[in-house]
Amino acid sequence: MPKQSQDPRVRLFGEFIKRALGDAKERGLDIEDVETTTGIGRATIYRWVRAESPNPRREKVIAFCEGLGIPVKTATQILGWDGSRQPTAPEPIVDPDIRAILRKLNDPNTPAEQKTSIRATLRYLAKE
Repeated sequence: MPKQSQDPRVRLFGEFIKRALGDAKERGLDIEDVETTTGIGRATIYRWVRAESPNPRREKVIAFCEGLGIPVKTATQILGWDGSRQPTAPEPIVDPDIRAILRKLNDPNTPAEQKTSIRATLRYLAKE
């Protein structure tokens, strides 16, 4: 049985994948849907979550992120593919209202007009 990597980048990547799966579940996607949407098999996904894959393949990471509408840049930063030296993890968003807004913005079923309105409101609030 593979061992969990001690590399902080691989472990942070595992947390990133775990969070992405949780977000997908909140959007109503189960593991089969994630497999279909991303083209990545569940065995690979679970190895990533358990940090058992010391060198995730770039094309699979990109397919996973793009399939779930996650910025690829976040994964590349965590894995150090962007040239960064220290592992970086995205700051967790714990406020349920913010998470709900992000879900709406990432939901392909949300009308473009509503997304535009949400973004305009957020920009206005950010200026305060």
